[in-house]
Amino acid sequence: MEDLEKTRHTLSHVLAAAVKDLYPNAKFGIGPAIENGFYYDIDFGKTKISDSDLKKIEKKMRSIIAKKLPLVKRTVSRKEALKWANDNDQKYKAELIIELPDDEEVSFYDLGDIYTDLCKGPHAKDTTKLGVFKLDRIAGAYWRGDEKREMLTRIYGIAFPTQKELDEYEKKQAEAKDRDHRKIGAELDLFCFSNLVGSGLPLFTPRGTILRDLLNDFAQSYRINRGYKKVCISHIANIELYKTSGHYEKFPEMLQFVSQESGDHLALKPVSCPHHSQIYASSPRSYKDLPIKYLETTMVYRDERKGELGGLSRVRAITQDDSHVFCTEDQVGDIFGELIESAKDLYSKIDMKLKLRLSFRDDKDGYIGTPEMWKKAESSIKKMADKFKMDYFIGEGEAAMYGPKMDFMAVDAIGREWQLATVQLDYALPTRFKLEYTDADGSKKTPIMIHCALVGSIERFMSVYLEHTAGWLPMWCAPENVRILTVNNKIGDYVDAITKTLDETELNDVLSHNKIRYSVDDSADSLGKKIKRATDFKIPCIIIVGPKDAEGNTVSIRLRDREENIKLSELSEFLKKLK
Repeated sequence: MEDLEKTRHTLSHVLAAAVKDLYPNAKFGIGPAIENGFYYDIDFGKTKISDSDLKKIEKKMRSIIAKKLPLVKRTVSRKEALKWANDNDQKYKAELIIELPDDEEVSFYDLGDIYTDLCKGPHAKDTTKLGVFKLDRIAGAYWRGDEKREMLTRIYGIAFPTQKELDEYEKKQAEAKDRDHRKIGAELDLFCFSNLVGSGLPLFTPRGTILRDLLNDFAQSYRINRGYKKVCISHIANIELYKTSGHYEKFPEMLQFVSQESGDHLALKPVSCPHHSQIYASSPRSYKDLPIKYLETTMVYRDERKGELGGLSRVRAITQDDSHVFCTEDQVGDIFGELIESAKDLYSKIDMKLKLRLSFRDDKDGYIGTPEMWKKAESSIKKMADKFKMDYFIGEGEAAMYGPKMDFMAVDAIGREWQLATVQLDYALPTRFKLEYTDADGSKKTPIMIHCALVGSIERFMSVYLEHTAGWLPMWCAPENVRILTVNNKIGDYVDAITKTLDETELNDVLSHNKIRYSVDDSADSLGKKIKRATDFKIPCIIIVGPKDAEGNTVSIRLRDREENIKLSELSEFLKKLK
């Protein structure tokens, strides 16, 4: 079978040909190959298209494929291409052609004699070996991603070389749907959204806040144990701070406002690194002081299009487990080593494998610092990845604005990759802020800055971790560790004895909430309903207590994978084992 990208791209053209046959007045946008399949953006005019129409379109596609049609590339002048677009009433294609240079040749692909499309390719030679496919769903998409432009209909298809691979993909998609963190978050009462508050601004319930705090404490403990010191900064700042850092120049769309009292131009902070640089700059520094390590969990604010927001995966208010180190050149390796080992250990403890991407710059604008700085920083990061014997791949164009980075890609329970932890090397910001320290010989030197987040956005990490665990959070971070279910209301004194044991159980860990988190369900509901309610909340440990338990000084323990009967005197030991 030919290259998978080519076959998927070819299928997008077959989709367009089928749509053109069924809906002659349709106007076409773009139709690329994507991961796992393809799509095409189409303007159906006044005709309403829904998922129920996909079978009809798919049937037409199969009839086209059965004709074994060739795909033939041909090039024409820009003028001829524009004439074709106008003659065929294809305004979106015309817009793309108009933006091309006057002297540039334009390529078309002819699908037999039934369909012609403006396209750079590549494509399969013909329709004989396109594997298996299925039209998947319909979505809305603004033309060219611009909310002020026309809303087109995007038809998605999935495509694989074999039916087995397609079936496996659909199985994973179904499992992903069951694991959707938005569904789990509602079921476990962790977070909610309000139209009055605004899109992309999650509200965390008491249960969700416990989970947030525990995840943050877990991530920050790695750096606190390495000598990082907590700092605290404001949520707004003078716009001049971000002009100096370069963020305002590169991202002028950042929210800003003018103070009515002072006339100051202020901005909601989109990043914390410029603030931390000013804490460093507040006192003279010597080489003996370095490395200086700052740590802060803080919220930053970045605007997003509404269509790109999704539960906790992408939000406008982002809580980061942020840290910044100011160090000398010869300290960089040790700092990176500490952070690499921390990331590897953290993700191993939550049962997620890691892949490493070295995120370098590309040739586009959008970066600060000199070419020499970038060459030196990228070379240094590559050497460190080699030194620590890490398998990695290079992602061009994935660098931060100010420097290259190591991005740790966590693999979840169903094989999806998520970019979460990151360690970034920065020569640019210390130079822009004129940071310095006095070296051993009395000369002034510029420190190097290392940015690190071990979980990144806590909101995004929560979304990934909830889906990774399918909501069955481990004992250490479950908002509720234990729920006591009573058979009737005649055993209050015995329940009090159990809760006293729970209250006296010290977990002796480094996390907050250093007690067993429990509740008592002594409602008048049946035991069956109580068990279902506790199971729906995915409580790690359920203790069932009835009159016979009170008489025999026992309790019935139900875990997710087993059930045990133990004596009350053994309960404290049992709870210690749960840790």
